[in-house]
Amino acid sequence: MPREGGVCAGAGQTGAMDDDTPTSGAGSDDPFAGLPPEIASLLRQLGDPASIQQLGSMLFNQPTTGPVNWDLARQAAVQLAADGDRAATDAEVAVVENAHRLAEHWLDGGALPTPASAARLTIVTRVAWVQAALEAMAPLVEPVADAATRAMAALAQDQLEGGMLADLGLEELLGPGSPLANLDPMAMLRPIGATLSGIQAGQVLGHLGGQLLGQYDLGIPTAPRDQVVHIAVNAHAAFDGWGLDDTEVAIVLLLVEGAHRRLYHAVPWLEGHVHDLVGQFAAGLHLDAERLQSMASELMADMDPDDPASMQQAMERAASFTIEPTVAQQRVLSRLQATVALVHAWARQEARRAAADRLPNLARVEEVLRRRRTVGGEGDRMLASLLGLDLRPPDDDLGDAFVARLEATAGADALHRALAHPENLPDLDELADPAAWLARLAGGDAVPDDLGGLFDGLGDAPREPSATERIAGEQVADDDGPADDGRA
Repeated sequence: MPREGGVCAGAGQTGAMDDDTPTSGAGSDDPFAGLPPEIASLLRQLGDPASIQQLGSMLFNQPTTGPVNWDLARQAAVQLAADGDRAATDAEVAVVENAHRLAEHWLDGGALPTPASAARLTIVTRVAWVQAALEAMAPLVEPVADAATRAMAALAQDQLEGGMLADLGLEELLGPGSPLANLDPMAMLRPIGATLSGIQAGQVLGHLGGQLLGQYDLGIPTAPRDQVVHIAVNAHAAFDGWGLDDTEVAIVLLLVEGAHRRLYHAVPWLEGHVHDLVGQFAAGLHLDAERLQSMASELMADMDPDDPASMQQAMERAASFTIEPTVAQQRVLSRLQATVALVHAWARQEARRAAADRLPNLARVEEVLRRRRTVGGEGDRMLASLLGLDLRPPDDDLGDAFVARLEATAGADALHRALAHPENLPDLDELADPAAWLARLAGGDAVPDDLGGLFDGLGDAPREPSATERIAGEQVADDDGPADDGRA
């Protein structure tokens, strides 16, 4: 994933140039008053021949960058996630490590296949999760950010080609040899869009870092799939005051994490399918480009990435922009929400089955988690408002009800068939009405599949030893000396 340090320098140039822009003619007599701020600033400076060289340098020598300034995103995310962050205590580490071993052992006896790679337990702080999640979240953030920048560039190009300069008597500025003859609005606005998207992505990640309990809380992986992630400070905050046993809580959380991991391993196309849906969502993005340009100009003028107070003000301004999905995008979001809801529900079902009759307070732990899902968090709301990616279905219980009713009426094989192929996935309406989904598949609209082979064909990678075998190996190692248990 690109990390462009040069973007901030470009942003600084823009801000400095805006600060030095001549103000003559400002007010009601300003001929550029109705133009987008970036274009107006550039045209005002053309009155000063000494600034033309600087203008050309800014327009044509900007560093190439991706749609998101990830260095800026990291700064903004870390600043938010660091508030109240702490490392896990020795007691928390001991509880979580033991719970992880037990959860993996219980899942080994379940229906989901054991991945070939051992599950590496990673107990992280909020800031550490943010640092690791930057790359995993890029496929979700970058398509939307790129669409936003292209919308701004298209608006600027339309305004230039629509006779704006001719109306102002400045049509010669687009003639051969002029500073604007080869003007590429996309090249000019890319650093601005990357800066704005970087701050917005940083807000989303920073708030998620303070909210999530593990890497699958969003329903999609936010870390390498060989890892089981536990954010100890968030787990403590979520269950503090409920009077629940720490070990039981940790086992349930790690059962859900492990079930998600095994499900994504068993269905190799699932993660790519989610990213494809996000790409389809971005392709249909329709923005208020004029408002986005105006906000980007204000953002660039006053922001100093090295000044925390300036960064906080910039984040507040960036948060004022929200994306309203179009009708076509709502259809894509519906499919995305249904997929995430189904994966969540199936993983919870497998975790519940593994813990049945083993944890006295399983129902109480699940109720706390259900309430958290119902209320949601600031990270979810930021993801929905700033990027338009609302991953939560309108009714969070839809997935659980679908899984329970389908297994009760049609058996586990029918549930397996839902993830046999992307075309078999239910939409939100079918989640609410499993009979309609079954009717669609019975009518021949599903992709034919050998249900018994859903989890077959995963390659010849060496089998991961079961938890029982690993525990036995550790006992032998205790007699012979220390052994590497594979934990990170």
